[in-house]
Amino acid sequence: MSKWVNKEKFEDFKKERERDKKEKPDNITYARRYPNPKMGSHDKPKEYHVRLLTDPNQDFYKKYHYHMFQSGDQWVFIMCPKTKDMDAYCPWCHATQLLYKGSSADKKKAYNYKRKDKYVGNIFVVKDPRDADENDPDKKLAGKTFLYEFPQTIETLIRKEITDIENGWGYEIFNPENGYNLIISIGAKKPDKNGKVWPDYSLTTFAKRPSAIADTEEEIEEIMSTCQSITDYIDKSMLSPEDHMKLLKQEMLFEDVEDQFMRHMKVEQEQKQDDVPDTKSAGQEPVEESSKQESESQPSDDGLSDEDLLKELEGLE
Repeated sequence: MSKWVNKEKFEDFKKERERDKKEKPDNITYARRYPNPKMGSHDKPKEYHVRLLTDPNQDFYKKYHYHMFQSGDQWVFIMCPKTKDMDAYCPWCHATQLLYKGSSADKKKAYNYKRKDKYVGNIFVVKDPRDADENDPDKKLAGKTFLYEFPQTIETLIRKEITDIENGWGYEIFNPENGYNLIISIGAKKPDKNGKVWPDYSLTTFAKRPSAIADTEEEIEEIMSTCQSITDYIDKSMLSPEDHMKLLKQEMLFEDVEDQFMRHMKVEQEQKQDDVPDTKSAGQEPVEESSKQESESQPSDDGLSDEDLLKELEGLE
């Protein structure tokens, strides 16, 4: 050991780094999530070329349920407990059903809290139009793996490619050595009756020719080693009962669901009414405008009939 390095201090430092390594994956903020692709215009869609990859457990991608709503000046994302088991109790699904039984204002709130679906899987970014405006090489997206959270529209296209025995590429869309890129094309639909513009994925397709994500087998192995566990990501995105309680109180919903909540969710200790959840642990984080738009595949509930809203809320409890 060099005289310039204190061995005892080095051992202490080494233990700290090992502890950091163990603790780091437990925080979902460390997950490498693909920044939500932004849409182009009606006449000029933006194209994102990616390769779907399996995770370290050979999982392809998974569906998850979530609740996302604006609380004050922040957007809150909550992984729905029903993601793991549809029979599991979710206080937000419960609150949604109770609100639907109330006034027209309550019904509108019910739509805001209702459960939504997305999918998540690993991707290798081949080409991203945002890189053209990025001068820092470390911040460019191409050449890296991410967890990509994608909407039902994209999943429908992927599922068709997987299940179409006659014309689909099948498992080759996940093959890093000689597979087919997913070309995500995002245009803009014409404004709806409320003037809102929604993303248009209709031109999204798979490449016609196969390609490798790297030139050598060693490089491909290195890329694959950076893929992230989908199960771990979902598990670590789940809120604790205490954080659910804090947010429900913040939204003034806890009293409505308290009986069922305390029966189904194990809470270590009662929280004070004025407690405000930590923004990271409770799933609160800034959400870009494009993310807010693309998090829902349907327009807002303005003008939605009671019958249509009931269909949206069926089976939440």
